[in-house]
Amino acid sequence: MRKIALVIQGGTLRTIFTAGVLDGFMSLRFFPFQYMVGVSGGAMCLAYYVSRQRKCAYDIFKHIFDDEKFINWKNMFSEQGMINLEYLVQYAKSRHHINMRKFRRFSTNRLVEIVTTSYYTGKPIYIVPNTTNLFDVIKASATLPFLTKGVQVVDDRIKLLDGGWSDPIPVKRAIKLGYKEIVVIRTYPKEHRENWTYMNKFGSYWHKNNPELSKTFDSDHIKYNEIANFLETDLYPIKIHQIIPENYLETTSYSTSQKKLQIDYRHGFELGVEMALKLKRNIFRKKIE
Repeated sequence: MRKIALVIQGGTLRTIFTAGVLDGFMSLRFFPFQYMVGVSGGAMCLAYYVSRQRKCAYDIFKHIFDDEKFINWKNMFSEQGMINLEYLVQYAKSRHHINMRKFRRFSTNRLVEIVTTSYYTGKPIYIVPNTTNLFDVIKASATLPFLTKGVQVVDDRIKLLDGGWSDPIPVKRAIKLGYKEIVVIRTYPKEHRENWTYMNKFGSYWHKNNPELSKTFDSDHIKYNEIANFLETDLYPIKIHQIIPENYLETTSYSTSQKKLQIDYRHGFELGVEMALKLKRNIFRKKIE
């Protein structure tokens, strides 16, 4: 059997592009992946892909992006943070609850992981979610100091943070697991590189009593740039298929509009369909050979 992996970057509201890509896959019933891993907002999009629920992620973004109960800069230093992940989860559960039966059935013979960061070590922790802790793990993968509640506890014992801090594009995880053909969905254009920001400084200072975690916050831009450069190299015999926006998305991490959401979603959808058709042709050709 041809083993193909799917790796999904995060990006908060930018993952509207990812929602489009995965809806493009679903429109063609394209589910060839034996391993799937998502980060932050990409993890939520992945969950709906695994449960085969098209347009759910798009509808959630469309209805809550400008809701002050979800994003409110005034709450930056409150207990819940600027982004209320609990409100996001409750909205998702009430309007587009993940079909746990389909999620469980689809993931039975496949490996699905969500990337989080250990509060204690600053290292990535790859969690295989189940139908009981799925929403908690999704929240954990998107939890940031100041921007959200700060720390998420999973299974009553593990303190976790946003997976993007420790492994923003977990393609090396897929390679480590033995996958030589990998589809990567990114939410920044190929040439994008991160710079050190005051958010790095804030996160580093906030966790100054935890040296390893403090170091993770201070150097996360380096991790992103290293993996972006890695994806530009010749990785033969590993084959990487990248789905990347041609330019910076209209939607930013924390700001968008109905028109911008539609533009970015449509762009992702078109690229998703294009990639699915390309890979379907390749798979068919391999079978004939």
